[in-house]
Amino acid sequence: MSEEQKDKAAGEVLFISPMTMEASSGLTIQDLISMIQSARYSKESGAFETGHFDAKTLLDSLKRTILNAEALYMAYDVHTNYPYIDGNDQVWVFSEEAFSANAADYYLQQLIELEMRKISREGLRRMLAELHLLGIRNLLIDNGQHTIVISRDDLLPPPDWSGTPEINIPLSNPELQHAMLCFFQAMYSRQQYEGKNQYLQAAEARMLDELVQAKFLVPMQLTEEPSPPDEQGMKTLKQGTYIQFASLGVEGEEPWLPVFTDWLEFEKGYDKTVWGGNVATYEDIVSLSENMSGAVINFRGIGFRLDDKNKRMIAEYKRL
Repeated sequence: MSEEQKDKAAGEVLFISPMTMEASSGLTIQDLISMIQSARYSKESGAFETGHFDAKTLLDSLKRTILNAEALYMAYDVHTNYPYIDGNDQVWVFSEEAFSANAADYYLQQLIELEMRKISREGLRRMLAELHLLGIRNLLIDNGQHTIVISRDDLLPPPDWSGTPEINIPLSNPELQHAMLCFFQAMYSRQQYEGKNQYLQAAEARMLDELVQAKFLVPMQLTEEPSPPDEQGMKTLKQGTYIQFASLGVEGEEPWLPVFTDWLEFEKGYDKTVWGGNVATYEDIVSLSENMSGAVINFRGIGFRLDDKNKRMIAEYKRL
């Protein structure tokens, strides 16, 4: 924002008070961001007394405007097919299609290949819920224009599972998902910069740390219904029950064991009304896939393969 813009917007903010903030409902996202920036600048520079404006009300109005927007546009990495994560650990959301197109063109010149996807009002909450699963906490609004960072939790708070039996809490691995996205996004990127190899090594180490601690969903089917759950929600299989695990592959080749980080990834490949999800540790996955080509994490997503080579690498990493 130029000094002239700051002075102009600061003059506008002088006339805003908590009693008249309902007028902000007719402002655009860019209008509100500009006003918030100007209010902060004016407060820091002592241009007017803090009692003349309510910064929190302005920010609350911006959040409401974002949640009620007819359409927003999010930057996706073309290689990972997931939201692009910038160097400040933020995803980019744009209030206008033209802003997103300008950003895509600008960053393509820097070899950052982005696809701008339209997010409808109805789809926004699904997108925010997915950010929870991906471990992405912040959104940068309108990169290239007047910008502001909004917390994901301020738009959609995380679910409160307090008092819920562990067996009834949907499995998720946000830290692993985040680590995988950061590693593969950097690995697939055509950008070359000083320190890239060191960054990849650190990102890979973080991913492996999360991988060996994670729990996964393995699609399975039972030939017999389990007994009713007990008071803790635990179920006991009856004698003679046969468990069949899903497998991937083509005829004539060794199959792969599909495993997933959460139910959203699970449902990209399997109908959960037909397939159940067995919770398994990394060691369980190694054992289950011992006589197979290996296991694949999120095969409809990034698709990280745990073949013999990667299993040996992880085993060596664990010994360090």
